[in-house]
Amino acid sequence: MDQQSWRLRLRAELPGGEPGDVLGAGVLLGRDLVLTCAHVVPGPTEPVRVEFPVLAGEPNGVSRSARVVEGHWVERYGRDEGDLALLRLTEPAPVTSTAVLHRAPAPYDTRVTVDGFPRYRSGGLWVDAVLKGPGGHGDEWVQINPVDFHDPNPRGFSGAGVAEAGTGRLLGIMVAVYDTPADRSPFFHFYMIPAATIAGYLPIVAEHHTTGPNVIPPQLSVAPGSQRTGRPLGLQQTLTCWLNGDAGSWDIETVFLREDDEEADVALRTTLGLADRERSPGLSTTGSSRPGGPAVPRRGSISLAVAAAGRSREQLAQDLEPQPPRQLTSVVVSLPDRAAADPGETAGLLQRLADRGARLLLVLHGPAPVLTGDLLPAGRPAQWLERLTDRANRLSGTERTIRDLFRRLEPRVTGLPAPPEPHGARAQLWTTQLAAELERTQRQAQDRALGQAQEAPRSEGGVDVAALLQMLSYAEQSVLGALLRAEDVEQRLRAALDRMLDLRGLLAAEQARLADHQRAEDTVAAGQYRRAQQLLTEGPSSLDEVEQAVAAFVTTVHGRLNGGPGPGEAPRPGDGGDGYDGDGGNGDDGDGDAAAAAAVAGEERTR
Repeated sequence: MDQQSWRLRLRAELPGGEPGDVLGAGVLLGRDLVLTCAHVVPGPTEPVRVEFPVLAGEPNGVSRSARVVEGHWVERYGRDEGDLALLRLTEPAPVTSTAVLHRAPAPYDTRVTVDGFPRYRSGGLWVDAVLKGPGGHGDEWVQINPVDFHDPNPRGFSGAGVAEAGTGRLLGIMVAVYDTPADRSPFFHFYMIPAATIAGYLPIVAEHHTTGPNVIPPQLSVAPGSQRTGRPLGLQQTLTCWLNGDAGSWDIETVFLREDDEEADVALRTTLGLADRERSPGLSTTGSSRPGGPAVPRRGSISLAVAAAGRSREQLAQDLEPQPPRQLTSVVVSLPDRAAADPGETAGLLQRLADRGARLLLVLHGPAPVLTGDLLPAGRPAQWLERLTDRANRLSGTERTIRDLFRRLEPRVTGLPAPPEPHGARAQLWTTQLAAELERTQRQAQDRALGQAQEAPRSEGGVDVAALLQMLSYAEQSVLGALLRAEDVEQRLRAALDRMLDLRGLLAAEQARLADHQRAEDTVAAGQYRRAQQLLTEGPSSLDEVEQAVAAFVTTVHGRLNGGPGPGEAPRPGDGGDGYDGDGGNGDDGDGDAAAAAAVAGEERTR
């Protein structure tokens, strides 16, 4: 690409159309569109002055006025998300830009170049940099590390095009984030907003100025409104753990879906969409989760999804061995067992991809002996059973904890979540049955190795290895779904218990303060204390109601001890205006109540 045709400098537009201070940089798309960062532009309705600083033969410079295209303004939100704007020139640019954004993700450690317009650099300044990894909250952006660039105030780079060194491909635009921590000097973070993120936010750019195949093909995509309701949970969790590279996932993973399971199909397409920067609806954030649901995959965690059903070897090779070559780090292949290609040839393509460092996830409808036999290690069934057993044990332990929490909370608290259907015993039974099947298949393999069994891929009453993998997948999805639901209930019950104990501790502490000041017999305070104590101990009560009762008591205590009356009560004569006559009265009872409540709270927490 001719960089002279797309490099732009953006300035404030003064009255009369005169250029003001430098705001940042931009990229010209076609004849009249300007891509930049939203924070560079004064506002969605404010004009800016766009300059073409490197046009030859124009000593006085060339500039145009521009405004934001309706529907193409995305303010920075959350923690480093969004921050995009598309502007339209009021008249065509003096040159036509050939710039297009390349949505194919560039490998990390790729060298790039960026040209910004810092102060006192009228012609701009080129900076070499390296792409490092996901950046910004939710992984919408990619961190950039400049090479040998140490300007403490590099304003003027946001909106600049990020070009791949050597090829000149435009990968995205730069955004500089200025941080001012309280404990050290201000500094900048540098990021690239990649083409896929830009295309996801700005429809005009996606349709007319972005090139390269979509990460998710149409056969595996889902309507944006459906991405928020994908089920089942266990399948989503398996896919998400693999996409995020969580501990316990394998570089080559297999997932089985029943052919007529529409919910599972939607869950698959939903999870893949969440992992794609261009298609994600904004739910994907690192480490986040939804109540009763799996963690959300990281944006950009998928390099490619391939719908293999009905496709020939040549067609699969076009996706899996693209030309020119590009690094694929995480590839989901749907239904390679239904490809038109020979299973051995399909396995060979996938193995070469794995040998180049790609992680693979195979989504299968049925047993695929050749694919799984060639791609998976011989010990995979045993590994899978071990992982399933661990999750079944976690499920049983979580359900025991839930029963204990209900026993402690139900007599005292209303509005608790409904207990999940017990699933732990069934999961334990499955692991026992699958362990027996694994033992049969291992014995079969030993018999064949010794020449004692010429054929018979199945033993009497048993299954072959490929079928065993399918059974393990179905069992694990069911167990994971039950575990997610159980962990959600446990978390909510623990939150209720903590809230109850905190209220009990607060009530005891405030009563102890009254007793320490020998004022535990105050009529209003004593009545409020008894009310809150009854709600806490005699229940079951709503925690909101308990909190209101404790808050009323605390307000009265603070009023008394700070020298003023409690709510709704005037000072009594002779008490110095604080509502007390100086007599300790029943202070010991107050101390006793406080001590008892504190002891119970402490005992509850210890248990």
